[in-house]
Amino acid sequence: MITDFDAIVIGGGHNGLVAAAMLARKGLKTILLEARSHLGGLVGDDAFRVAPLPHGLHPQVARTLGIDLAMKPVETVTAVAGREPLRVSGGTVTGASTGDAARFADMHARLARQAAALSGMITREPPGFGSNGWGQLLALGKTALKLRGLGKSELRELMRIALSNVADLASDELGDMSDGGALAGMLALDATLGGAMGPRSPGTVLPLLWRMAAESGFGKGVRAMPTGGPQALVQALSDAASRAGVQVHMDARVAAILVEQDRVAGVRLESGKIVRAPRIVSGAAPGPTLLGLLGVKHLDAEFVRRCRTVANNGMVARIDFDLKDIPLAVGSTRLEDHHRLVVAPDIAMVERAFNRAKYGDVPDAPPLEAHLDSARGRLEVSVQFVPAKAKWSDKMRKSLEEAVLAQLATAITDIRRLVRSSRIMTPADIEMEYFLPGGHWHHVEFRVDQLLMLRPFDGAAHYRMPVGGLYLCSAATHPGGDISGAPGFNAANVVLADVGL
Repeated sequence: MITDFDAIVIGGGHNGLVAAAMLARKGLKTILLEARSHLGGLVGDDAFRVAPLPHGLHPQVARTLGIDLAMKPVETVTAVAGREPLRVSGGTVTGASTGDAARFADMHARLARQAAALSGMITREPPGFGSNGWGQLLALGKTALKLRGLGKSELRELMRIALSNVADLASDELGDMSDGGALAGMLALDATLGGAMGPRSPGTVLPLLWRMAAESGFGKGVRAMPTGGPQALVQALSDAASRAGVQVHMDARVAAILVEQDRVAGVRLESGKIVRAPRIVSGAAPGPTLLGLLGVKHLDAEFVRRCRTVANNGMVARIDFDLKDIPLAVGSTRLEDHHRLVVAPDIAMVERAFNRAKYGDVPDAPPLEAHLDSARGRLEVSVQFVPAKAKWSDKMRKSLEEAVLAQLATAITDIRRLVRSSRIMTPADIEMEYFLPGGHWHHVEFRVDQLLMLRPFDGAAHYRMPVGGLYLCSAATHPGGDISGAPGFNAANVVLADVGL
């Protein structure tokens, strides 16, 4: 038996690290148990990362944990067939005509203002009407005041577009301008990346706004990433946990959550060791935590049904290309580590790829997001709309790689000559490797019926689970995925409130 603790955190992904550090900083004796041999989850494997282009921690999370990472704005390089690429940073477009750049800037500024009004909900427990309802309503009221501050016209516009689709938004805002295809394609990819909806699916504007809300702390919807990449982010979180006094155990796979008198009492590891604590915070997905480690016998039938039927089919594959040589160039633009290459020439292409994927087929021309890791001589590519439930064979994997190389070649003409080797992870591989049902980046699909007080599902939205002392802190919980640390931050604050700290 390992010494008793005040809290156990299951999983050393970025949200688990945030939660553990938060609890330990407040004096709770905390142990973090990670099944793998490294920390960081989808972000942290030096050999192969699955997570998207690394974003920085939410500023409030970083401040609370005393993390001061050097950040660099991310610039998007958007490939345009037959001409120089567009370069986009926030609302600024380089390479477009003056009029087209102005229209995009106006749209982006309006979306950034609307997202900023929503940003207060990112690092708070989602609203609800339980025992803490008045406090939650007060927080919601503060957000309502921010929304009101937009003014009647802009608030009305936010209400109009929030549940609409990103294709209509792009058509209304960008229209037929000469560079509208590439900019609209980029917008469509940003709204759907990591999810299982196409640009014409209702509700695809909301994920775009939500993503911008999480990034609003960096200034007017501008993305930023640590200058040292994801390794720097994981190291900073690991250091914060160590400073706080967290005991970290790797290669420590949890086999079961122990329950005594309707409360958690600890965990049993696969090694047979028992770790005891009255509080357990799980960074694993809801299904493996609740149906696997805890067990359905501790849950009512309706709760189990909701957990089993949550939408979580991933549609992103990851391909890493080890390169013989760098630099890479898109036209006259030399790719740098802070660049994000987008290959999504127009909305029609993104929609066609989605239509094939939703019927289980791999698209011939998938939209892509790529990032150059020059230190490792590697091009990391996130391939959108690759179906989770396809029956993968070596031939299918090769076809996917060829389709991706063909798309990359529209931007980087000599890419085939530069590739030394590659490694592919389909959504099915991600599910197996990272214990993520559906192989979904965000653990649970990001859509209207799985947001706020409905995330991950009705009855499990406030981090506290039905068995006393059990909490969730993964990307499946509010506010959702991407690499912000907000789910772990919010979950830890709920635990601390329950303890009275």
